[in-house]
Amino acid sequence: ARIERSDIKVNTFQRQGAQEILTPSRLENTDVLPALGITYFLNENQQVRVSASQTLSRPEYRELSPVNFFDILGGQRLFGNPDLERALIQNYDARWEWYPRPGESISLGAFYKRFRNPIERILVQNADGFSPDITFANANGADNYGVEIELRKRLDWLSEGLRRITLFTNTTVMQSEIDVGNEGLSSLTNPSRPMAGQSEYVVNAGLSYGSDDGSWSATGLYNVAGPRLVEAGISPLPDTYEQARHLVDFSMQFPV
Repeated sequence: ARIERSDIKVNTFQRQGAQEILTPSRLENTDVLPALGITYFLNENQQVRVSASQTLSRPEYRELSPVNFFDILGGQRLFGNPDLERALIQNYDARWEWYPRPGESISLGAFYKRFRNPIERILVQNADGFSPDITFANANGADNYGVEIELRKRLDWLSEGLRRITLFTNTTVMQSEIDVGNEGLSSLTNPSRPMAGQSEYVVNAGLSYGSDDGSWSATGLYNVAGPRLVEAGISPLPDTYEQARHLVDFSMQFPV
């Protein structure tokens, strides 16, 4: 069990004409964060792992400060919320792992996460009627659950000439549901929706090659994450989604 004590103070000064207004924000918590993990060995190369833990997520300083600033990427005005609370997360995981031989692994896992007071990035209509502003608010709770498959396999079973090439991939499929349950968020366009920032799937894959003497190696990587909500709209504004994008990277390591 881990005990954390935090005392966050943010004082924001804003000038209105000749008057300077102070908006204080303070977040003070003492949290006990227990964790338990159990590993059961089925045989010499297979095992089952189960774990449970309590974690947390605290707001950033700027998320607690009501001062306006421009978001560089979106060009929108963004301001914080002095009344934000830290989010508590309960994590439960189960995983089966098999290691057929050195350098190879196959695993199948399932997870469930329960959020209390998750921090959501939301859109709000501003007084001038132009593009909406962005701020942050606590929802009542959220659930996130899914499964993950992971594989790492050498390719020498196809041909001896491929003995230095390794295929690796992991795929996660998940669902999340937000429980708004907060008067400050009651005007959300879609109170029943995924959590902000949560994709329904993530895929990683790659091939790696290592020289016989181990002095250099090369790796090709592929990644894609499904569409994810980035800003929850306040009626009549729609939710904002970031679409999936495919990334391909190549890296090489060698001595000089």
